[in-house]
Amino acid sequence: MKRYNFWKIISIFIISIYCFITPVFADVYDYPVSLRNIADQIPEMQSIKCKFKQEKTMPNISKPLISSGDFEFVKNKGVYFNTTYPIKSSVDYTNKNYKQVNDIVNAISAKRYEKLEKEFNFYFTGKSTNWTLGLKPKQNSPAKNYIASITISGSNYISQININQTNGNKTAIWFIK
Repeated sequence: MKRYNFWKIISIFIISIYCFITPVFADVYDYPVSLRNIADQIPEMQSIKCKFKQEKTMPNISKPLISSGDFEFVKNKGVYFNTTYPIKSSVDYTNKNYKQVNDIVNAISAKRYEKLEKEFNFYFTGKSTNWTLGLKPKQNSPAKNYIASITISGSNYISQININQTNGNKTAIWFIK
């Protein structure tokens, strides 16, 4: 009888560990959603200035390219990166060359998702205090040619963006308030 109880306890312990650990390893892309069902859980973003750190990995380069600097998001206008490390440069995502990136950030910040819903499938985990939104281009979307996925995480503001390109390039950007 004692042997039976020992295995019963071990079994319950293993099942409990599995149930606890599985959600930790869950991927946002395991949770497809309609954007309308989660729109209230993503806060409307306001204009912000903060620091950023970016890490870009490419399949043929052994070390990631790291940069950092100042970031500014001006609501309804665009995104500005002022890189201070390793070299000084400025990029703004307000012109037509970066229109799609600017459109995505502005649509999410203003909670205007109609255009995005035509281009992307959505995935979501979390609550309004800590959420992750995943976007994958739909089959007929022009973005499918160069974007594999975009993952955006945040709370009251966007704290991280990961962009995976179809060519294997990966960019992770952290926003430090």
